[in-house]
Amino acid sequence: MKKVLAVLLAAMMVLSLAACGSKKEETKAPETKKETEAAKETEAAKETEAAKEEAKGGDVNGDGKIVVGYISKNLTDPFHGPINTHATETFDKLKADGVIDDWTGVLDGQTLPDVQINAANDCITKGCDYVFIAPCEAEASDPAVTEMAKAGIKVIVFNSKTKSTDDVAWVFSGSDDVYAGELLGQWVLDNCPDGGKYVHCNGILGNSAQIQRTEGMHNILDPHPEFEMVADEDTQWSGEKAATAAENAIAQYGDELVAIICDNDDMSSAAQSACIANGRPDIICVGVDGNETPLKMVKAGELGATVLQDGVGQLQAGIDAMVDDINGTAPAEKNIMVPFVLITKDNVDEYLK
Repeated sequence: MKKVLAVLLAAMMVLSLAACGSKKEETKAPETKKETEAAKETEAAKETEAAKEEAKGGDVNGDGKIVVGYISKNLTDPFHGPINTHATETFDKLKADGVIDDWTGVLDGQTLPDVQINAANDCITKGCDYVFIAPCEAEASDPAVTEMAKAGIKVIVFNSKTKSTDDVAWVFSGSDDVYAGELLGQWVLDNCPDGGKYVHCNGILGNSAQIQRTEGMHNILDPHPEFEMVADEDTQWSGEKAATAAENAIAQYGDELVAIICDNDDMSSAAQSACIANGRPDIICVGVDGNETPLKMVKAGELGATVLQDGVGQLQAGIDAMVDDINGTAPAEKNIMVPFVLITKDNVDEYLK
């Protein structure tokens, strides 16, 4: 009997210990599950943060700083002056706000491709992450864009293109210059219903704006045999050269001359002034930019129209793309188009400051 009792007691002790072990395991199991879930959440948070850092595009070259370069076309002409001022004010503020660490200041391109290429090399040496450039010429300024792109810089080409812009630039911010040329041609077509002879005053030959505005002008006027282009002047964006071309054409063609189409407004306003001075205020002169002088002439009834090009808007669109990239959002489009606007006496007050 005693032996039986001893066996029963031993069995009960074994069962009791097994039950205790089972309870311990059951108590511990929920804690292990919570720890696993917490670990997973921590890992997910790390992965999310890493993804954000990877998406953030500001420090392109990985040197711990965000440096911006700015290569102007020049510091002198009325169209680019306000653009350069806007660049200075905006990049200074971005630096003050801590969005960027530094910028190069306005590097003067002097309307010379070689100078722009040298400025591009300076931007590479300075470790720029982004560089804005307003090219002088489509062909000759192209190495400035391609060399910076090869160096890993995100190049923002604005206002006009180089031949490789579509292939190597990070973003192009500008306007459709073919359309601008078409607006010029259409204005002449609408205001010279009987046709006649006209002169074309070019920008610097080889600049993309000069090429494309010329194309647009011909798109409109070439199908109309009543119009004849009697001179295609190499006036190089110069008002003085355009005024001389206007005077020569008046002397040569007299009343048959009905229009002078100019690739920019420095030339159109100077040509119109020359026509007025030579007793021919009836000659239709028109150009692109919408600077203050031509706008005032439109207001005064001296100039029929101008095609407004929002150069500041072109630059700002590129800056907006850069800031979005710094904040981790890639540009929605590689080609950002800022529209041209035809300015006449009917809407000039909206744009004249």
